[in-house]
Amino acid sequence: MAADASAYAVLGLDPGADAAEIELAYKRLIKQHHPDRSGGDTARAAEITSAYRELRALRGLPDLLERNDDEFGPRKAGRAWLLLALLLAVSAIVLVLSQGPLEPALRDYAWLVQPRPSQMISTKPAARTDPMDQALDDAEIGAAVHEAVLLTRTKDEMSRASVSRDCYRSLRGDPSLARLDRCAAFDAAVIELQDRDPLRDQGPFSEIAVTGRIRASAAALTDDPVAIDSRVERIRRKVEQLLAQPEAEAR
Repeated sequence: MAADASAYAVLGLDPGADAAEIELAYKRLIKQHHPDRSGGDTARAAEITSAYRELRALRGLPDLLERNDDEFGPRKAGRAWLLLALLLAVSAIVLVLSQGPLEPALRDYAWLVQPRPSQMISTKPAARTDPMDQALDDAEIGAAVHEAVLLTRTKDEMSRASVSRDCYRSLRGDPSLARLDRCAAFDAAVIELQDRDPLRDQGPFSEIAVTGRIRASAAALTDDPVAIDSRVERIRRKVEQLLAQPEAEAR
């Protein structure tokens, strides 16, 4: 009985406190004195735990602390080691049998011990394969520049606008890099020729209008606007080179 009273005293309870009061007192005190907490006291925590277990045993209640240790400690670790041992055993058996006459029959079960492709992580960076990075179509660009030079001589902007509109309509109906190169090259050549013989910076061949229809039509080939702009810039440089050649004026 003295031991019983001492256990009550450790938990700060009066003798005869019920199970609920014991539980609350234990949780409050162990939280306060737990050694993992700042200012915790290992000796005091052990004393509280011992008193708590003693009072539960006197009432014939199961030791919750011991049960938790059993459920989440050794048994759980033992299960993990057992599974690992079984996996290694199966792998060894399959490896040995695969070297013998049963090898063809075991091919269908190789997936049991071999990693799936989705589980294999490549350390190599993924190579960029955007279609906009492919080589320019020089033939289409050359033809577009030639056509732009001929139509510019007529001073008929509506004819040039009609050619550009039909080109992009064809590109949207059947997307291809060759068609994109031709459309973008034609617009670039018209803009370049207008700079040589200024007309106006508005209308169907203004920078804003040209950029808008190129991006809208090229969206069928890629969803990367930066890649589109990069290819168009390459096309413009090519057009400038072609127009700088003496024969371009003579065409």
